[in-house]
Amino acid sequence: MGSHHKVLDSFSQLHGCGAGDNGLELLSSKGKILAAMLQHDGLSVKEIPHLAGVSFRTCFEQLRFLEMLGVVEKTNDPLDGRRAIVKLNREKLSETIESSAQK
Repeated sequence: MGSHHKVLDSFSQLHGCGAGDNGLELLSSKGKILAAMLQHDGLSVKEIPHLAGVSFRTCFEQLRFLEMLGVVEKTNDPLDGRRAIVKLNREKLSETIESSAQK
């Protein structure tokens, strides 16, 4: 199992997300978004719903939540100011998982 699968499994267990046989089929929308970002970091806000298989509305809501946790960071694209880029803060994701596991 790859390291990003281990992170997702830990995140899904801590946040009550169900997981399928390979740990990815039944993840929550947050888990699907994190999975997409672990595979393709630095995505535009519009690319994430397509890769994660969630609606735009759900994606935007979950990105706001993940941004509030500090797990993702949204910035303007330096090449196109109209476009927002979202990057995964892997360190904060690990901290969030570790602190939740200790509770």
